[in-house]
Amino acid sequence: MSGLIAFLQSELLSLSSEAKRKHPEIKEAAERTSAVLRTFKERPGHNVAEDLTKTDEVLRPFLLACETKQVKLVVIAIGCIQKLITFNAIPEQSVNAILKTLNDIMIHGVEIQLKILQTILPLLTNYHTIHGDVLAEALLICFRLQDSKVVVVNNTAAATLRQLVIHVFDKVAKEDAILAKGNEHHDLQPRKITISPEETIELYPSAADAYYLFQDLCLLTNGEATQFLRLHHLSRTFGLELIESVLTNHIQLFKSHPDMTVLLKEKVCPLIIKTFSDKHDFPQTMRLTRVIYILVKQFSNILIMETEIFLSMFVKVLEPDHPLWQRVLAMEIFRGVCADPTLIRSIYNWYDKQASSTDIFQDMITGFGRLAAEKPQLLGVNQGGRESLDSGQGSYLLHSSSQNLSAAEPGLSTSASTMRIQCIDQLDKADPPSIPETYLYYLALVCLNTLADGMAGYVLPIFASGSHKLNGSMSASTADDHHLGKDTVSPQKDDPDVAENIVLVTDMATVAWPGLLAAMSFYLSAKLDEDLFQAVMRSYQNFTNVCGALKLTVPRDAFLTNLCRNAVPTIPMISTSRSETNIAGSSSSLSTLASGALSYSELSAQQQQMLANIALSEKNLYCLRVLLNVAMFLGNMLDQSWYLVLETLQQADFLLFSRPSQKGSSSSNPPTPVRRQTSTLTLSTATHLSPQQAAQAAANATADADHITLISASMGRIFDNTKYLDDGSFVAFTKALCRMSSEASGAPFSDTDATLGSNSSKAKLFNNKSFAVEKLRFIATLNMERLINPKTSFTAWDIIVKHLITTANYPFTPSAIRAQTCESISDIVISAMNVELSTNKDDHEKVQLRLLSALSQCIIDASNPPVTVDTGDQTGGSAYMSRTSSEAQKMALETLNRLLQMSGHSLSNGWSLVFDMLTCIATGANILNETGNDDGTLAVPSDADSPKLRRASSDMMASTGSKASMGLVRIAFSSLQLICTDFLSLLNPDSLRQCIATLGCFSTQKDDLNISLTAVGLLWNVSDFILTKKQELEKSGVGEEEASKNVTTADYSIDKKIEGEATPRRLNNLWMLLLFQLSKVCIDSRPEVRNGANQTLFRTIGMNGDLLNIYTWHACVWEILFPLLNDVKLAAIDARNIEENQAAAGPSDTDRESVGFMMHHSRNTAEKQWDETKVLVLLGTSGIFHDFLDKLTELEDFSSAWILLLAHFEDSTLRSGAEVSLASIKSLKNITTLAETEKDTSKMELWQKAWQSWERIGLGIANGEQTNHSVSISTIADSKSLTTSLEVENLNQISDSFTQDTLITLANTFTDLYPAIKSEFGLEEVQRLLRVLRELMIYSSSPQYRPDIDHLSPLQEAILDALCSIDMTVDAVAAILNDLADYMSLAFLSPNHDSLEKLVSATPIPPSQRKHSTVTYIALNKKCTKLVLDIFKRFSNELELYQQGVYVKVIAALGIPMKLKYDCPPSFKHYDEDTPALWKSATTALLEILDIGLPKVREFESDIPLQEYESTWRAVVEVLEGSLLSQSSPPSTMSIEELDIDEHFDIKLLTAVENNIVLQIGHAKVPTELIRKLIDVIKEGSRLYYVDEQANDSTDDKPGDMTSMNRSSDLLATVGTIVPVMKETFAYAALRCLFSLCSSDKQDQSEVRQRIAEVSAPVLLDRCEVVLRNYMADQPLLGRCPFPRVRNEETLFILRQLLFLEMRPNLLNQEGDDDIKKLLLGSSRAQIFYLYPTLCKTMVSQDAAVVALIGELLEVAGQAMGLCPKDDNK
Repeated sequence: MSGLIAFLQSELLSLSSEAKRKHPEIKEAAERTSAVLRTFKERPGHNVAEDLTKTDEVLRPFLLACETKQVKLVVIAIGCIQKLITFNAIPEQSVNAILKTLNDIMIHGVEIQLKILQTILPLLTNYHTIHGDVLAEALLICFRLQDSKVVVVNNTAAATLRQLVIHVFDKVAKEDAILAKGNEHHDLQPRKITISPEETIELYPSAADAYYLFQDLCLLTNGEATQFLRLHHLSRTFGLELIESVLTNHIQLFKSHPDMTVLLKEKVCPLIIKTFSDKHDFPQTMRLTRVIYILVKQFSNILIMETEIFLSMFVKVLEPDHPLWQRVLAMEIFRGVCADPTLIRSIYNWYDKQASSTDIFQDMITGFGRLAAEKPQLLGVNQGGRESLDSGQGSYLLHSSSQNLSAAEPGLSTSASTMRIQCIDQLDKADPPSIPETYLYYLALVCLNTLADGMAGYVLPIFASGSHKLNGSMSASTADDHHLGKDTVSPQKDDPDVAENIVLVTDMATVAWPGLLAAMSFYLSAKLDEDLFQAVMRSYQNFTNVCGALKLTVPRDAFLTNLCRNAVPTIPMISTSRSETNIAGSSSSLSTLASGALSYSELSAQQQQMLANIALSEKNLYCLRVLLNVAMFLGNMLDQSWYLVLETLQQADFLLFSRPSQKGSSSSNPPTPVRRQTSTLTLSTATHLSPQQAAQAAANATADADHITLISASMGRIFDNTKYLDDGSFVAFTKALCRMSSEASGAPFSDTDATLGSNSSKAKLFNNKSFAVEKLRFIATLNMERLINPKTSFTAWDIIVKHLITTANYPFTPSAIRAQTCESISDIVISAMNVELSTNKDDHEKVQLRLLSALSQCIIDASNPPVTVDTGDQTGGSAYMSRTSSEAQKMALETLNRLLQMSGHSLSNGWSLVFDMLTCIATGANILNETGNDDGTLAVPSDADSPKLRRASSDMMASTGSKASMGLVRIAFSSLQLICTDFLSLLNPDSLRQCIATLGCFSTQKDDLNISLTAVGLLWNVSDFILTKKQELEKSGVGEEEASKNVTTADYSIDKKIEGEATPRRLNNLWMLLLFQLSKVCIDSRPEVRNGANQTLFRTIGMNGDLLNIYTWHACVWEILFPLLNDVKLAAIDARNIEENQAAAGPSDTDRESVGFMMHHSRNTAEKQWDETKVLVLLGTSGIFHDFLDKLTELEDFSSAWILLLAHFEDSTLRSGAEVSLASIKSLKNITTLAETEKDTSKMELWQKAWQSWERIGLGIANGEQTNHSVSISTIADSKSLTTSLEVENLNQISDSFTQDTLITLANTFTDLYPAIKSEFGLEEVQRLLRVLRELMIYSSSPQYRPDIDHLSPLQEAILDALCSIDMTVDAVAAILNDLADYMSLAFLSPNHDSLEKLVSATPIPPSQRKHSTVTYIALNKKCTKLVLDIFKRFSNELELYQQGVYVKVIAALGIPMKLKYDCPPSFKHYDEDTPALWKSATTALLEILDIGLPKVREFESDIPLQEYESTWRAVVEVLEGSLLSQSSPPSTMSIEELDIDEHFDIKLLTAVENNIVLQIGHAKVPTELIRKLIDVIKEGSRLYYVDEQANDSTDDKPGDMTSMNRSSDLLATVGTIVPVMKETFAYAALRCLFSLCSSDKQDQSEVRQRIAEVSAPVLLDRCEVVLRNYMADQPLLGRCPFPRVRNEETLFILRQLLFLEMRPNLLNQEGDDDIKKLLLGSSRAQIFYLYPTLCKTMVSQDAAVVALIGELLEVAGQAMGLCPKDDNK
């Protein structure tokens, strides 16, 4: 509000300034108002607008300014008044004064007039209490301004009036809402209004204002006097605009207020009728038309009579004598009316249905149709007829949206025939706009379409949603097939209102169809663009569906007939010499139709060219799609009309899908089924298409393809949906097809119900198949249950089958149709038999035998002479039936396959014939040529199981194989597959034997490799079935007396017939028979076949082993498995020998190479292929023993079998290639996995033999030679033939390159085996195991190794797992730790260090210089370090570890990387910051082991041999020396931070030495020399610098001779370059450690510390003395040059440490010293007295800090002697 006050004060100031001289009263009023406003400003928080409404003072200066009539003052005043009104800041009682003022100043210029309009609008909208005269006054001002000649004022006033008028009516809606809440919510008072002389009503204020305002608008528009506005004139166009605006925005208000309804009837309608009867200009007529449209559209139900008048007027306007623009306005109105289906139904119900009213609906359709055909030349309608071939193609062509018609070209299109803004909406035009000449006809088309769509939108959803009378396939069609308009509500038909509306729509359709058909047919003949044509066809489809749904047969058929005529172009009548045999060369003429259909191939090239020129246009395709949609929707309603539809579909199918290339043309250029406009281009012009034309041609081709695809799918759905037809409709459908088939073949067919198209004039053509016969076959098989259902009385069945048989028997049926008919009959009969047998089981065996016998003759009787049929021909007859050929066999086999698929489960007899037929194909039927009878029929032997028929040699097929025989084999095998998968349960034992024999024949045939493989797989199916059935019989107790009988070899004959029913014994024999068949295939020459057979064999035994008895198992092991192992090895040897001989003889192509096979390098030799087979056999055999070991152990001779099996494993592992070797050891592992959970000690012998075999394999790998078996292999088998492959002459050399995978599996095998033998696994076995594992670990001949830096290689991991699996006894732990220590050293040493001495003294070899450069053993070192630490922690209390030197060996192994330090290989390949360096890991582990082990060493010192005891401490010292004084240099790539980290790590080690290790090594039993060596190591580590001068090498810091006090020989002055050490911090720490070892600060273990101090003190003091003496010796040489930093700091550090050191007592006393010297050198400050001479000499130093520290030292010495008082502050 502060903005309002500021604005008013500013404007008041301007007003006062302008009026100060001429109008002092205005100035005075402005100042007074300004003062009032200032008081408001000084009271923040108050509602200023509310305060302003309580006084008139604020408004007074502005009203006075307006009275002056001065423009400047008036403009300021009006602006302020407008501002106050906007903020609701004027009193309501001042509104009249404001309006009076505005009325007075209205004459002052355009600016003021616009300000007035801007003021009135907020005034009326913000103050809702303005009613009556005040409102009229405000509106009057706006009306007067609207009458201004100034355009801007006129337009602004008009816009303001529109808003105000709408506002007045909006207030009525708000008032109604308030009144609806009840009287307690308002205080409005009604007033009486006279709406007619006889009627008075009460209206509330806003309603009264609206009533009076609307009434005055009607009066003013009609030129009458007003009652409310006091306005005398108003433009009629503007009045009509205001009336339209009110009606448009307040439809509900007029319907709910009776007073307003009265105004519509008494004021508006008379006004319109009166005005419309006169001729007016375009603006007025257009606005009048808009008002009429609103009345008809929204108020027709309350203005029924008036609506009839309006519509009648518009129908008359459509006549040609009216101006074009007026007709267009009428049609635009009709377009809106027709788009409202509910309104259209109401119009028909109100007028056409009433006898006393005008037929508005019918007149509309008639008018639209007459209008559409008014100027056909404008629409490009073809005048030459539609029946001739040469009729203009334009009538058949559509124009896509991208190729719109130009304005000059005749036709209709959405671009050239429409207006961007329709006439009725062009309110800004004073004259009629430019209207396209065809726009009127476009509107007529739209109106007709919307009428049809509107009826469909109501009717079709009702029937589609719930009616079963329509085709149920409606749900299967796509939603896009039916465009039903907007009115798609699906009410229930049992609703009375719905039923009444359906009757109403039926009457409407009856009235409308003639006009719609004529008009739509006319438009179909016109040139339409694609969008318009689709719209016409959509409406055509919808109306046809409506007629069908409403059972209007005549309209439906009329529309269908016209649609069929447009869907397919006319095909001319063509005759051939077949129909006119007496006329030679008449094939090129057009003549009458022959009695039957003509085959396309029989036509001459000229006739074919003529047919090739016939193409379907886009219009044809659209019509065809619509026809298909209608047929799918009205399936159950078409009845006899199906003939029309199907005949058209037959013609379309021929033209689109079945028409081949013509004679003499390339097969790659078939006739074009679709014609487009661009097809009229000549070849010469087509080659010069522009890019746009080429792109359009490509788009057209794509659209054509889409059309054809949709048509094809829809045609398929037509026939698919026959299953939804009711019985009557289905019979009509089949009769239509039979009639079409009869016309095609010429065979007679009588249809008494045929009424449509009885004299069809369409040409009958077919290509290779008859359309009707094919569809009859399809619908018959699809509806077979319906056909043979007794409830249908077999009507449809009789029609179809009778007709097909008649056609097949008709002598003049074309051969192609006859063949097709026979196939159709076969399909139908087979299908029927299948369905029939499922419901009726009586007397079907004879039918089976007849069918199978016929098929058997087709297959086996291939050499019969031809049979002739006497046709009465004088030439002696013709060969009517030809000799059976491979094609006949093929058809018979296919039929057999179909028969088995459909009804094989119902076959009981005849299986023998089936297997005879299949075996004949598999083995070749030439052997049957001699078995034929004289009459040409097959002589079936009485013994149906003749071996001659089934057991023919497979070599016959190999020698006579051809593509034809291969095809027959494939077809025959499909039937055998079907039998083996679906019908085994129907076979008796003998049939099963035949089945196994047949499968064996197919397995060994050479025509088709895939079939051989599949046949092998089917044997597994048969095996599973046999054993399952055997198990069922055993459960039921059948044949129990036979179950325990043993089997003999005689029971395994494939040719021996099996009599009787199935028993467990017979089934067991069948199963073994099957295994023998498989075992023969297992050594087939083709690797794929034998490998598949092996897989099947082992899977068969494995899956069914639980069902076998002990006798069967014995046969499997000794008759199947071991012979197979032996035979495969021997066959591989033979194949290798053959290949070597061939290679020696010269290169030759193998069979596989000759047929073009590509072979992988891993399988490119016979030996490699046999290796794959060996792998399968080994793994399969081990799997059998693994899965059924418990059963097999029950065999009496199982021990022999076990030994033989292990011998095969050993031989295959050591003497085979990598693949077989790995498979063999995996096989051994597979069996030993059982030992992991074995609890039965009875099998201990088996596992011991397995362990021995494992060891022999391991040693064989390591040593290259195999240990002899403990038992002769040849003695364990009944037949020597089982061990032939293991005899010496057949053995290969042991391999010299075993893969890592083989070694891994070998190691893992022991892990599985150990649980079963651990009870007898002693130290000797552990040592044997460790020997093998060590050899595996260092095996060096593998072809490739895995990376082992970041992670263990799989072999290393497996070996460690094997080690860890051993029970950790004390003896075993010692041996294991020994080996682990060796494993730790492999990363640094050659793997040949066997002794501790070698290990301790070994020189590390970098990995790159070792033999095994591909194996780093780095991850092994890391893992073994952790393992050793863990194991040692667990067994650290065991004395044996220290007695046997294990502890020393572990320390030595850890010391190797500590000594190498930076020369160690990196501990990782891929950076991992959590992975420490190897020397760090070793150091950490060593500290833990020393921390745990050294106390135990001291504890067991009396039990440990002295030599071993001293070796332990010596190893510790040497390791520490190697680590602390390592000679390795850090790599140059290390950063300072990394060096600093490593230095602190060394300091930690030094700290551990100081705090822990020194305390352990200081005990009495440890030799002093070892302690001295450790102290010397620390002293050497304390060196801070070196002198880079050879002459100075003699200044070694060796400890001086403590027996002599003369130490001047150690001094040697030098000026050589001082080189500081890299680890300066570490050196200071070592120096500090020496001081700490001599210090008396720590009193624990005083004896140990005293001994350490006694050894350390001379070393420390000698170190200090050398530094000080060298310092003094070098000072004169340096002169004024300062000492190097490191030397100066070293000197100061030593002096400070000497100052604060309090030594243990009696560390420096020696024999021969006098008492005073002993007293001084035995005191806590003995170091000062010992170094006193040196300190005195150093006093002359020029360094003040040095002199000061020496002074303090001498002072401390004096205090110690009591010569100087002690300073308590120090």
